[in-house]
Amino acid sequence: MKNPLSMTTCALSISLLVACGGGGGGSSLPMLFPTSTPTPAPTQTPPSPTPSPVASAKEKCAVFAGASLAGATLKEATLVPAAAAAAEYCKVTGTLHSTLNFEVHLPTEWNNRLLYAGGGGWDGSINITPISPSGSTAGYVLVASDGGRQGDALDASVFLNNPTAQADFGYLSIHSVNEIAKEIVRKRYGSDAEFSYFEGCSNGGREALIQATRFPNDFDGIVVRAPAYSFTELFQAFVANGKALSAPGGQLSDAKVSLIGKAVTAQCDNLDGVADGIVSNQDACTFDPSVLRCTAGDADTCLTDPQIATAKTIYSELKRADGTTVYPGWGPGGEDLGWPVWVTGSAIGGTGLQFQFGSGLVKYWVTGDPSFNVLGFDPEFYSAGLRLAATTLDATPDLRSFIGQGGKMILAHGTNDWAISYKGSVKYFNDVATVVGGVSTRDASMEFFLQPGVQHCAGGVGPDTVDLVDAVAKWREGGAKPSTQGVVAMKVDPTTKMPVLARPLCKYPTFPKYKGNGDINSAESYSCQSS
Repeated sequence: MKNPLSMTTCALSISLLVACGGGGGGSSLPMLFPTSTPTPAPTQTPPSPTPSPVASAKEKCAVFAGASLAGATLKEATLVPAAAAAAEYCKVTGTLHSTLNFEVHLPTEWNNRLLYAGGGGWDGSINITPISPSGSTAGYVLVASDGGRQGDALDASVFLNNPTAQADFGYLSIHSVNEIAKEIVRKRYGSDAEFSYFEGCSNGGREALIQATRFPNDFDGIVVRAPAYSFTELFQAFVANGKALSAPGGQLSDAKVSLIGKAVTAQCDNLDGVADGIVSNQDACTFDPSVLRCTAGDADTCLTDPQIATAKTIYSELKRADGTTVYPGWGPGGEDLGWPVWVTGSAIGGTGLQFQFGSGLVKYWVTGDPSFNVLGFDPEFYSAGLRLAATTLDATPDLRSFIGQGGKMILAHGTNDWAISYKGSVKYFNDVATVVGGVSTRDASMEFFLQPGVQHCAGGVGPDTVDLVDAVAKWREGGAKPSTQGVVAMKVDPTTKMPVLARPLCKYPTFPKYKGNGDINSAESYSCQSS
């Protein structure tokens, strides 16, 4: 800081020097300071920098092609133009450790949400199309993967002595790819997704529950459809059903299967108050195939004793030697549509998908013997191998961490599902309450809906089209439980894409009961009742 006194003395000296500067005869001292202030030079404004050009959507997409990110190799990045069914998006494909392939769709107009679509069967391909109607997923980043293997969804041979493939399929692939997808999202948009969701059916439903129990922080909301959450128990039931069909006289022709399906409908259709071809009051439908027993020789209009035994095996609980339950069995309904594919296999060459899947587990995972005779499989003898496989494949009902971090879950299952019994989902729902501390704790974060007349994931006589991604998002983001949202399920004409019938989606254990008047194809003519 300067001395104020020095500053004053300096100023006085300057004034004296200026005063001595002149008079008529001139001055002997030069003028050290001018007596006036010169005009300053005009200030020049520096030119504005040229703004950087904004990258186009195509350029933002192209940066991913050939890049390495989060340990993955990104292969292709293509901007897909808008079409009638979808808005413009960037399609990114990639691979992790050379065998786990994935795909990410980055919409140009993003809604700050991400949706991961689960797989099916033994996986083997990428299906990024959500099960819920596509209108609800417009603007989402979409993600899907192949489970760590490529090939036929029925072929389990890749798992033979292959711990990497087993771990990826069993529990790791979704989480691994989700971590990569998050990095891609950050690079594309500069921020994380505000909300992340998962939807899957069948094995995809198992994957959904694996995520909720093993990686509870990955997703904010999860839609679980027809989950194969316990592969080892479900596939034991598949093998047991195959053994019953292969027993002497146990085979069931299409005519016999149709007979059973029609008998169930005739007995149970009216239990919901209307004859509409859909068995909705499933709990009240207690069908016994013995009512079809032949009394005057074998015919297409009756069942022989071995055929009754086959049907009872399918409907009944599968038990261990000690009497404990392995699998709850299947409920009646939709046999004419489901059995030719899943049970008897008449529609696909003679071996049902149930036995094909069960054989894959036995040969390539439990026994490690591709030539093993699956009809001779003894679960008691291989109990240790089954328990070991369960540690990789099966999901538990422990949703405490998922619920604790605010996660919301919708569980849905078709009552005419002949791949995975809806009774398995009923058991899972009840088991969750036991583990998390009671019904009220479970119901605050999880709701369960049966879909009357719906086959595996879709199809059947019932309304199989329902938007559950939108329902779980509204619940997670806005707090409204799906059961309070007035969600409606529809059956859509495959040609016109227009709804031909609709029913309210009813929270378990209620079902859509006809009010007694009104259009039987309209959801407004039904209310959710428990009896």
